[in-house]
Amino acid sequence: MAGRRALYLAALAGCLVFYVFYQKWFSWIVLLAVAGLPWLSLLLSLPAMVTYRLEPEAPAGLKTGGRAKLRIRGVCSMPHPPAKVKLRLTRPITGESWVLKPGAYLPTGHCGGLVIQPVRAGVYDYLGLFRRKLRKIDAATAIVWPAPLKMKVPPDLSRYLARSWRPKFGGGYAENHELRLYRPGDGLNQVHWKLSAKTGKLIIREAMEPERGLVLLTMDLCGTAEELDRKFGRLLWLGNYLLERGIPFQLRALTGEGPEVWPVAGEQDLRKAAAALLCREPAVSGSIRDRSVAASWQYHIGGDPDEA
Repeated sequence: MAGRRALYLAALAGCLVFYVFYQKWFSWIVLLAVAGLPWLSLLLSLPAMVTYRLEPEAPAGLKTGGRAKLRIRGVCSMPHPPAKVKLRLTRPITGESWVLKPGAYLPTGHCGGLVIQPVRAGVYDYLGLFRRKLRKIDAATAIVWPAPLKMKVPPDLSRYLARSWRPKFGGGYAENHELRLYRPGDGLNQVHWKLSAKTGKLIIREAMEPERGLVLLTMDLCGTAEELDRKFGRLLWLGNYLLERGIPFQLRALTGEGPEVWPVAGEQDLRKAAAALLCREPAVSGSIRDRSVAASWQYHIGGDPDEA
């Protein structure tokens, strides 16, 4: 707002010169009016300046390479006073940082969480002469999602065998069933009527489901931006590959905060785990593979371009 201040000082200087060379009542009134205008503006603007808040807007559904502008919203119950703000963007998984103005395009060249934090924010009176610094502005986080990266060779799940079978909770459809005698509380839709007619006793077809061991995906949160793109792309593809086959799994990742564990039973769990990891700081050293866990099937997600 330096331009407005310079313009006002020029106007005030002009009124002063006008008064010096034209010492009449009119020039005196003009000089007093121009001199008192900033204080009148401050008085009228003060309620809006005190209650004004800034809220960064985090666009949803961002994809790598997409275009989205950096926006911030002003909240005020009165006519909005002018404000000026710069925003700092930080991508924790790579440590990159930018200082941008509202309206600039977000850096979406690589996946990761973008933490949007206002810096040097101020609100002005309606004339733009007095400034109040804004503090305690909440940050917002935008997630830039990678495209799922299909693996050249689908994972071999032949070792993922059922260790035992157990009754399926709630019954319903199942590929395998177990025959047993009727017990009070069993539904009539479970009765095997033909076999019951032959034996003279009520026989129940109880749905069974496999009881499998732990399925584990592991990943180290480190590497270049390109490697992280490939890691998270493979995580999304492989996670959905398992979930589409009805296989829940556990995701273990080594981040800057240490090892983290995420149980994944559905697509929402997978998105939640990936979103959290995209906002973590990278691991400094070590590998999650150094922390052995007993699992019936395990795959470590790497970032090499030719990974099968």
